[in-house]
This record gives sequence, structure tokens and C-alpha cells, in this order.
Amino acid sequence: MRRRVAGLVAAGGLVAGLLAGCGIPDHTDVKVDHAGPVSGADQAADPGRVPPPDRLEASTVKDFVANFLTAAAGELDPGGKTDQRIRDYISGSVPSLKSVNLVKVVRIDPKPNDEDVDLTVQHVGVLDAEGRISPPDETTTRYPLKVKAEESGGWRLTKAPPETLLDIEALTTYYSERTIYFWNGDRSALVPDLRWLPGEVPTSRVPNELLEMIESGPSPWLGGAAQPLPGDSKLLTNAPVDNDLLTMNWSPAVGNDAQDFLAQQVAWTMRASNVSVRWLQIKINGQARPKQDVNDLLNRTPYPVGSEAHPYAILDGKVNALTVPAAVPAPVPLAPAANQKLKFAAFSRFGDGVDAAIVNQKNELRVGSATGGGLVSDLALVPGVTPRSAPVWLPRSRMGLVVGTDLRLYVFGADRTVRKVTPPGLRDISAVAVAPDGQRVALLADGKVFVAPVSIGSDAQKILEPRALITPLRNLTAVAWSGENALSIGGTDELDRLSINDVTVDSARRTPRIYDAHGPVVMISAYPETTALGRTSSTMLYQADDATWLALGASTQLDRSAIDGATPTQSPGTNTEAQTQPIAPFFAY
Repeated sequence: MRRRVAGLVAAGGLVAGLLAGCGIPDHTDVKVDHAGPVSGADQAADPGRVPPPDRLEASTVKDFVANFLTAAAGELDPGGKTDQRIRDYISGSVPSLKSVNLVKVVRIDPKPNDEDVDLTVQHVGVLDAEGRISPPDETTTRYPLKVKAEESGGWRLTKAPPETLLDIEALTTYYSERTIYFWNGDRSALVPDLRWLPGEVPTSRVPNELLEMIESGPSPWLGGAAQPLPGDSKLLTNAPVDNDLLTMNWSPAVGNDAQDFLAQQVAWTMRASNVSVRWLQIKINGQARPKQDVNDLLNRTPYPVGSEAHPYAILDGKVNALTVPAAVPAPVPLAPAANQKLKFAAFSRFGDGVDAAIVNQKNELRVGSATGGGLVSDLALVPGVTPRSAPVWLPRSRMGLVVGTDLRLYVFGADRTVRKVTPPGLRDISAVAVAPDGQRVALLADGKVFVAPVSIGSDAQKILEPRALITPLRNLTAVAWSGENALSIGGTDELDRLSINDVTVDSARRTPRIYDAHGPVVMISAYPETTALGRTSSTMLYQADDATWLALGASTQLDRSAIDGATPTQSPGTNTEAQTQPIAPFFAY
């Protein structure tokens, strides 16, 4: 990546600056094609992609600007084909720009008028040499551009922005999303980190590019939740793949105690990108260590998301397993006496046991545990908090989060302890969701959506600096993690439709999931996409209009017939008008 982006900036200060100015609409349904299996063949990482158009393919000024703003996409080695393509768009009278190694990713609103293009951009983030997109330092900027007709045909640019910009549509068209994994502080969990890789990178180099991303360390917004490699760890040579064996030569700084952890995070990173590798071999300064089986490394790495979804919902005050979308419903781990008069519930597994957190119809938060396959029979009151929504567990920590009626966030434990936790800079919190790795959270606060890393200690839990996301929705009502690097957000779209949109944690990709929500979306629950484990899509349930809906292209209501077993009859004394269908859906990992 360093080689590639160095070229990008050298040729792209001007180019990407204009990359914000193409004629792509601001609100386009973005579809991202994930790269297929990667082998040693020297072909593009996504063979289905075509190169950006050249200068003479445009028939109007608007098309010319749009085409020019794709010219920087791909590998940009100085003097290479991309560099030549860029320079062909630029008039020789334009002063050369200072090389940079950061690219501002933007959404654009160009208004071409003959030779003038009035370009206004919305800043999404800053793309660096390792494919990371950091939060932007500004919101909108206006750039006046000038285009000149050439006697030989077509146009060339004579005035451009003074900084490197990249149109978001060029990013999602000519790059692919990749997940890089890093260990948390005590190496008990892997933390996913979203990166962007140009589609023109030959597949033979993809493993090496991913390893360089690991070498460069996690994205800054993850804070202390994700740790870099020890000391001055360096990848000394290119890492070839031969007969499904990936061989890596690292500097001695990796250390003997870290080699197994490095192998695990490499195995997850390669599998998440569909790199065809069965074995890994680590060399330290040329000295080979025994090769390791990738499947074994995956299987012994702690991760809380299993291969099957286990959905539940509340019906007539009781937790019931759902038969849809699961093929084999999971048992309800609550004893019958404890499974009464409930509003919300959440389950979390630990070892051979399970923790349960419920909110009853008195708005009390209660917790309980069971081991050895037993049922939770005692739900003890957690004093000091009145929940406004469903509790959520943080995997492996035996701690959870819940939003109170005072719009504050509380952390509670399986031991009934509770305390207020304040994310930096946020006040009125209306919803919280936990990422599948348990090391990050999503928050609705102050009318916006945020993601934040979580610091989990032996006796405390802290929400670190939050990052605001840019979403096409307003009046946000609910949030969930639908993937390792994506949120699903409920709200109102620009056409006043009640919708759910998926947005990546860097705001770069946003994809509508449904437009037809039956009332305001008050709760979303998802079984997330986890590519390294073979889950290439998410499963989503949401609550609206006092009912549970399956979000799969369109909304499908799950009625009482979706409950596992015989269709339940309503319990005596139940308010039949207020609760006649399953509500408050959730998944257990």
C-alpha cells in the first residue's frame, strides 16, 4: 500500500482534488462487490472490474469531469499507466502540486457551466496509505474548477483544488473492502479493522498488501481497543503463496511469545479476504518455524459469533425461540417461573454457562446465570437504573450495557453491580448496540450515530473517544451491528420513508436495506456478517408497529406462527390489544 499510495499522491494531488467533482448523485444506492478467492495468479484482485475511462470518452463537460475524477483509481505508481492517464486530463499550464500521502474522500455536487465547474463537496473522511479512512476535519467545501476545450478533441483541466480529493463513488467502484484483524489489549479477542484495497492490485500481491496493513497497525479511531504488533515488528520480504502455503519473514521484534498470536490474526485476515491459503509459516529473520494449519488457527481463536443464528422474541411477556430465520431453534435458557411478564431480554454464553438480563413489565433490570446446561431460575434486581430499552451483553466480559430513562448509559455486571458510564462528548443517548467482537459499540446520541471502542478491564469498563458517522437518514431511532464493519440504522430517508440503511464504520459505504418499515423502527437486532467464519450476509429482525419483522429485501411480519412449537395461546390477564404478536426480537450468539 505504501508504494501504491505514494504514487497516488504524487500524481493525485490535483487528480483526487477533482475526484470530488464528478457528476455522480449524492444519494446513490451503493453496491460493493466483494473480491473472490485469491490465488497466486497474476490477475486483478477483482477480474470483473474495468479500468477507469480515458479522457476522450467524455461527450460533455460534466462527463469529462466525472471521468477525470475516476482517473486516480487503481495503482498509482509514479510513471505508471494510472499516472499517465491522470496527466492526460491535465493542461500543461497547470502548476504541479505538492505530493501528499493523504486523500480526502468526499461526496460531491458539481454544477458544470461550459468552462466552469462549481464543485461543492461533503467530506466523508481521509484515506491514508494503508487503506484506512479517518474522520474528516471539515464538513463541506466549495471548489471552483475550470475546463478547457482542446483543438485535438476533448477537454483538459486548467484549474483544480489545491488538495487531494477522492469521489466516494470512485472508492466504492474501484476499491474493495477488506477486514484486517488486531488483538485487543490482553489478547483475548480479535478486533476487526476496515480497509480499502484497489481492485487493480494483482492477486499475487494481495496477501502481501494485507500483511503490510497488519504491520502498519490499527486505525487510530480504535484507540486502545486494538493493539499493533510488538515493538518495531517489520515484514522483511514479500510473502509468497505456493501450494496454499503462505510464508512470511518477520523481524525479530515479533518475538517468540507473539508468533502464535500473529499467526492467528493473519489466518483471520486472509480468510476474511477469501485468500486461498491452507497453511501459514512464519520465519523470524529467515529462520523458519513449523507451518500451521489455517483452519486450526481459526478454530482456536476466541470469537463469540457462531455459525448459526439463534433468534428469540417476547410474546405475551415470555421469551420464545423463533423458527424464522433459524432452521433449528435454540432452547430458551430461562426457567418457566423466571420467564414471565418480560419486556426485553438478552442472553450471553460463557464457558458452559449462560448469563441472562431481562427488563420486566415494572421496568426493572434483573440478571441471572446458570451453568452446566441448566436454566436461569433466579433473576436478581440490579438497583440504580431504570431501562428505556433492551439490555445488551459484551461477549466474554460478563458485563452489559443498557440505556436508562434518563438518557444515560449504564454498565451492569452478572454480579448485579451497575454504574454510569459517560462516552466522551455525548449526553442524550437513546440506543446502544455491541459489535460482534465485543470491543466496539454503536450509540445513538444527540440525534446522531457514533461508533466507539470499548476498554474492558478486570473491574471496570470505559467507552473511548466516539466517532460520528455520516448517514443519509434523519430522525434516527434504532441501531444494530449487521457486520463486523457495518451498522444498520433506522430512521427517515430523504423521501420521508421509514427505512433501515447499512453504513460502514467509516461512513464510506451506505446501502439501503428496506424502505417499507411499518411504522417507526424502535428496535433492530441482527446476526452479523462474519466473512472469516463463512457468514457472507447478515440476518436482521426489527420491531415496528408493535410487531416483529424480518428485513430481507422487503419487510415480512413474523406472527405467532413463527414461535417454536405449538402456536401459543395468550396468557390470562395479558393486555391483548397492546401485545398480540412477537415483539422485542434479539439474537443470542
